Amino acid sequence: MCERFGESAWEALLGRLSTEDRGQIASVDPASWYDIRLLERLITALCQHFKADDALLLELGRFDADRELSTVHRWFLRLMRPSFAIRHMNVYWRRSHDTGHWRSWWNGTEVSAELREWAVTNRAMCMTLLGYMGRTLELFGGRVARLEHPQCRAEGHAACLFRTPLELPVDEPRPGRRPTRADISSVARELAQYPDREALAEALVTLLRFQFGCSRVELWGTGQEEQVQLLGVSGEHGPGEGRRFVLEVAGRAVGRLEVELPRGPGQRGVDEVLTELVPWIAIALEMPRTSRSPPPEVEESELERRLRRARETAQLTRRQLEVLELVARGKTNKEIAAALGRSEGTVEVHVTNLLRKYGASNRAGLVALFWGKL
Repeated sequence: MCERFGESAWEALLGRLSTEDRGQIASVDPASWYDIRLLERLITALCQHFKADDALLLELGRFDADRELSTVHRWFLRLMRPSFAIRHMNVYWRRSHDTGHWRSWWNGTEVSAELREWAVTNRAMCMTLLGYMGRTLELFGGRVARLEHPQCRAEGHAACLFRTPLELPVDEPRPGRRPTRADISSVARELAQYPDREALAEALVTLLRFQFGCSRVELWGTGQEEQVQLLGVSGEHGPGEGRRFVLEVAGRAVGRLEVELPRGPGQRGVDEVLTELVPWIAIALEMPRTSRSPPPEVEESELERRLRRARETAQLTRRQLEVLELVARGKTNKEIAAALGRSEGTVEVHVTNLLRKYGASNRAGLVALFWGKL
């Protein structure tokens, strides 16, 4: 806003807010969580002060997409099929929001998205989301035409609906450099985002086939009664070198990965990267089964050991340790606040500090680190 309208205009805009709101905005950390209603009040003040039209609100949404989908996330998006990324836009929604249910789909010519139960009901906010969606689709590799918001909760509808015609030149992963050992932590965090095993399997198989150059990939996981089932498969058996990896979490097998590595000068590098990535694949594979509790076979003493290690390695306070335990158990901020008798805002501050201490980009990454490295 300062770059477009100048410092004086920004100060005038802030003047429309309460003293408390101005104090919160002055202390905002870009990596922190904050109450979405604060942003709503800021957008409302912007509309009043600048008489903002839809074009400006769409531009703000595009800016948010460029900021939030950082270089790492854009790089990972290039590794997936655009249609897959569209189906799982809710993953990116959850990076920034802990309320609302986002669902998106593509029928071959048009992308539609539905948002229910968001914490705010405000058409101006919805227009920024529409701009965000349009820019995100461009980052997926699509060509976006007009953006539409035909239904809005602010106008009495049960859910907000967003829509745009979309042309995808090719629904394939876009070629790029092959992942290296320096990318392992980034890939691991991205894989940990997916809420179910089917989505994870599709993402992982695509990654290994098209970016690692594996001629065949099979991913197996333990299901009910610990029976192993095939989750994803791609490619044909060929002249590559076969490798089998047992996927384990806390000493318990949760599946296996079978691949055929490409032969040639780069085979050793692919093998090294994949070997280091395997433990993270195991954690990501197990997380959808344990989103509300620790791994079922991990005894309480194991949880206590990991909490002790967390306290020692990061010098956590007692309250931070309590919050970390509940995050590791899959509790939401609202549930944690109720359990500890604190406000959701206070819990958000603790969670933000934990993310910073452990270098995690989100809650899923923090949980993966807790059950994997500690």
